[in-house]
Amino acid sequence: MKPFISGKRFLSGKVPASFKSLVYSSHDAEDCTKVLSLHQYAAKAPSESSIVLRTLAFPINPSDINQLEGVYPSKPKKTLELGTKEPSAIAGNEGVFEVVHLPQGVRGLSVGDMVIPLQANFGTWSTFRTCQDASQLVKIEACDKLAAATIAVNGCTAYQLLNNYVKWDKNGNEWLVQNAGTSSVSKIVTQLARLQNIKTLSVIRDRDNFEEVARDLETKFGATKVISESQNNDKVFGKETLPSILGPEARVKLALNSVGGKSSSSIARKLETDATMLTYGGMSKMPVVLPTSLHIFKGLKSLGFWVTRNSLLDPENKRQTVECVAKLYADGKLLSPKEEARVLEWDVHNMSDQEVLELIKKGIKEKGKKNIVCLKW
Repeated sequence: MKPFISGKRFLSGKVPASFKSLVYSSHDAEDCTKVLSLHQYAAKAPSESSIVLRTLAFPINPSDINQLEGVYPSKPKKTLELGTKEPSAIAGNEGVFEVVHLPQGVRGLSVGDMVIPLQANFGTWSTFRTCQDASQLVKIEACDKLAAATIAVNGCTAYQLLNNYVKWDKNGNEWLVQNAGTSSVSKIVTQLARLQNIKTLSVIRDRDNFEEVARDLETKFGATKVISESQNNDKVFGKETLPSILGPEARVKLALNSVGGKSSSSIARKLETDATMLTYGGMSKMPVVLPTSLHIFKGLKSLGFWVTRNSLLDPENKRQTVECVAKLYADGKLLSPKEEARVLEWDVHNMSDQEVLELIKKGIKEKGKKNIVCLKW
């Protein structure tokens, strides 16, 4: 993995007179691309109190789409400060930027540094952004920009799911079980777990190329064992086959659920007494249904996880998590998302507004890979 060598090679020389941002003033649950427009507005001149950032890349995450649809619990405040006719907000929660202007007296940052916003609702779908306080930013060093652009959501989610709720014995035969094993978060979890000698049982959907996908997850990403949803839901498999997979004195201490429905109850059944299940998604759109016996007789703890809320409650832990995950990427211990991402290039100087808008709409609608918009300067 090639590291991010130096942000200084991206410098444009000066801050332009105007910025461009993808903005919205309303919501549409049926087709959220209809509410987006590319808006050009006058930039406030760099002053003693303005940090100016140039955007390098931003992902198009499900939470971004949900905000445009109007169904996400966390929403940016709409404002008239951008010069729009109606109060509007800039889309995007996550992205990576380059510092192009610093006011005097700011410590810990230099022009050319690569940074990400500490909190969500920053408005990342833009050519430039400004902020007033360096504490709103986290400096990223020696990490490629696609990894940096996705650390705040996927990277932090995976790290905190694994480390913030369970005390692991790195010398024991200890396991976690997770569904949606092909998801970006699950792939990072398996890599982090392998680094800590924690074993992973990953559940994936039944498919024609199951063996190929399972082999890729095990050899490339470090999943200890991959099973299908059919096997996950099969009580005979659980009683007769699973014990031989787990091995002697196995302890399944954590379940990570991002699917819901029957899948969630099946991974919960595999947990030991007093174990924890964390639900951080609901891809099936089915409720999490857990057997009463798991609560009464096994002391199951079932908790919700939302990285945005965690970040607001404990900003310093978020900063530490980002820095830790970034170092793992920089050291080559985590695979960069660039290997599996669909990169969409925004040519800042040569694309028309309509072309940019169509590019973003494509990123919203196309599934199968993580769409990351990279700005070509």
